[in-house]
This record gives sequence, structure tokens and C-alpha cells, in this order.
Amino acid sequence: MSDIHGCYVAMKQALDHIQLKTADQLLFVGDYVDGGNESLQVLNEIMALEQAHPNQVITLLGNHDEWFCNWLFPKNTETFEPSFVDFKTVKSFLSAAELEEIKDASRAQVNSSEPISVDELIRLEVVEAVRHQELFKWLKQKMTEQRYYERSNQIYVHAGIDEEAGEYWKQGTMDDIFTGKFPATTGKFYKDIISGHIHSEEVANDNAYLGKVYWDHDNHFFIDGHSVTSGIVPILKYDTENEHYSSFEMMNGVWTKYRLK
Repeated sequence: MSDIHGCYVAMKQALDHIQLKTADQLLFVGDYVDGGNESLQVLNEIMALEQAHPNQVITLLGNHDEWFCNWLFPKNTETFEPSFVDFKTVKSFLSAAELEEIKDASRAQVNSSEPISVDELIRLEVVEAVRHQELFKWLKQKMTEQRYYERSNQIYVHAGIDEEAGEYWKQGTMDDIFTGKFPATTGKFYKDIISGHIHSEEVANDNAYLGKVYWDHDNHFFIDGHSVTSGIVPILKYDTENEHYSSFEMMNGVWTKYRLK
């Protein structure tokens, strides 16, 4: 699953379709925040799944998650400059009372000799909230982890890899490519690559793939269902025994299975 983008209801609909048995793995390949209104709920759900199913749930970060973490945890607060962050994401972390406190604090800054920016006031309100500390600890750990997950015949990654490096892709891929590669690469590679980042219908150049998985009929699977627009988080399933891929897509309120590779 990928590119949930704050669409908690769509994610829950997909998760309700999944029965995570002992031998199964569930892989999230990035972009859990920005776009929808419930980024906090999405992150908490994924963290809880990891905790309930250690070694079965794998969580990779995407570029939007990195942007949010860089905003939350700047390396130098004295030279802090706002990075790209969706206010819908930030708002999901704040109560109505906290938003009012920020407004009051912002007004008080007018006559301050050393005013604090509104962005920094918001960041401090979010990052210092006691109720979010477990999640923030989890996010900080995720920031230190690699941005891909490799199996014998597959690479799971948010955006992509440097395929020109061939079997040396791990050494040849710059960090920002794992989470921000654009445009998408299609065609043959020596392993299957499962990624999100770019909407399936955009890669396919076909609007019929909105909310669906797109397979290029070679070695690339694109699983960004454009959830904010489609209201769907599609599922790509890989059967390790039969080495078959299937997609599960919501059609008229019903999950439908399609056999792929």
C-alpha cells in the first residue's frame, strides 16, 4: 500500500480487506501525510500495526513524510526556516483550543522585541504536545532507516531507484531518488520494482487507472491510487508460493481482485 496522504477512511477500507496471518507481510511504501485531513490518524494506525505485528509490517518513508519530519525536527532551531508542509497535516495534530492558543501567541508577538514566526509557534505547539511523543519517537527512528525494502526478486521503494546502475543500484542511487524520483521509469529490470509516488493513471497515461494498480507488463508496479481524488487506497498482493501478483481495487463499494503478473 502506498500514498495514503491523510485519507484515513480509505486506508481503513483497504486494511479491513486484509487478514494479516502469521506468514504474511504488509508493506507501506510512503507518503502517509498531506492532502487529506487525517494524517495523524493514518500515522498512528500504521505505528500501531507495526507494534502489533513486529517483523510483519514494514514501513518506508516517502518524500512528503520526510518533508513533515524535517519541519518537525529541524537540525538547527536557531536557523529554522519553514519547509514544505501541508497545513491540513499540521492541523490534524492540533485541537481547536491549541489553534486558539497559537492565534493568541501570534498576536502577542506584535510588540515583542524578538518575535517568533507563526510557523515556529505552530511547530512548537505540535512537537511539544505530550500525547504525540510516542509517534514522534517512531518517526525519528523511521528517518534513520533505509528507504527501500529488498526481497530476492523485488524492490519496494517509494519513488524509484537509479536503474542505470543495474545490480549496483543500492550504491548508485542518490538518497533523494528513493523518495523523489521523477519521471517514472518503466520497462525491464532484473528485479520487480513496486513503487508509489506518481499516480497510477499518470504513469499509465490513462484515467481508467485512477484508484488502481498499474503494471507496465515488464518489471514495474505502480500503486499510488491518487487517494485524495479517488477515495481509494489500492492493494497489490504478491503470493510468495505461486509467485503471482494480484491487485485489489474498490469498485462500486466492492473489492475486486485482478490477476496481474
